[in-house]
Amino acid sequence: MKMAAIATAITTALVSGSALAAEVYNSDGTSLSIGGRAEFRGDFQGKANGDELKGTMDNASRFRVNVGGETRITDSLNGIGFYEAEQTVGNGEDDRNTGNTDFKQRYMYAGLVAGDNTITFGKQDAATVQISQMSDNVSTHSGIQKTYIAAGDEQINNALNYSGYFMDALSVKASLLAASGENQDGYALSAIYTLPFGLGVGLGYAANENDGSQDSTQFIGGLNYTWEGLYVAGTYTQGEGSKKYQLGDNDFTGYEFVAHYRFENNFQALVGYQKGEIDPANLSKFDISDYYELTGVYYFNKSLRTYATYKINNLEDADNSLRLALRYDF
Repeated sequence: MKMAAIATAITTALVSGSALAAEVYNSDGTSLSIGGRAEFRGDFQGKANGDELKGTMDNASRFRVNVGGETRITDSLNGIGFYEAEQTVGNGEDDRNTGNTDFKQRYMYAGLVAGDNTITFGKQDAATVQISQMSDNVSTHSGIQKTYIAAGDEQINNALNYSGYFMDALSVKASLLAASGENQDGYALSAIYTLPFGLGVGLGYAANENDGSQDSTQFIGGLNYTWEGLYVAGTYTQGEGSKKYQLGDNDFTGYEFVAHYRFENNFQALVGYQKGEIDPANLSKFDISDYYELTGVYYFNKSLRTYATYKINNLEDADNSLRLALRYDF
């Protein structure tokens, strides 16, 4: 597949949130699509965060729904809008009928598209997330690379984003984060270049102020390779001022690797590894994640899949976990 086609698919995903999103309205150059997922996820041996599971199952199920719109302004300029929310299940230890009526807003933005160039404003991913997603594409527990600092995270409020695709090979993104609080603005830049034989190289940088405490900076790099049913990727990040732990000045590093192969019988096998470290100025360095993951996925069709994941947790006093899941995309 040419990179231009891949770029088009990525742009479509930004509008629809899902390659399966159904168009429910199209008239006079304006269209509306609805998509989402319903996903049962049950952890049967230890919780996903490493805590002890006292009962039989920890329910991590979720439901997502998104609405995307597009309207033609001229032959070369379109307007877009997108919204996505998620609801998780009530999981009370004693009340099995516990419900959750809250929907969490994930994305909400609007923008303009001119050819392979897109400008959007609202709640959306920072520019460096495209690098972290190189190793965060299918793994059940991955994604730590995008959580260290606000300017490098996903689903960030007040983000003005630019995305461009060039030469059928180069994806460029830039973000400006205009915070409502004093001294909390940020920015991010990233690029991925994919060579004709399937090797992708990505680099990114993000920074934001932290309202008087240590400012946050993050460098992130990634490599991925695609060949027929095989995909392998690795990302590395380092920086300072992690927002995850308020310990004064601190440095952080993170590693994430993933490999998966899709067989012709619709079965996919995945292996992954992740490690994250925080190094505070006045305390000893400590790990915030360190685990291996083994996953098997079976695709019934393009909408329905089931998977099993075993997480081998290397953190002290943390339990391993076994997750069974069934996911329906629409």
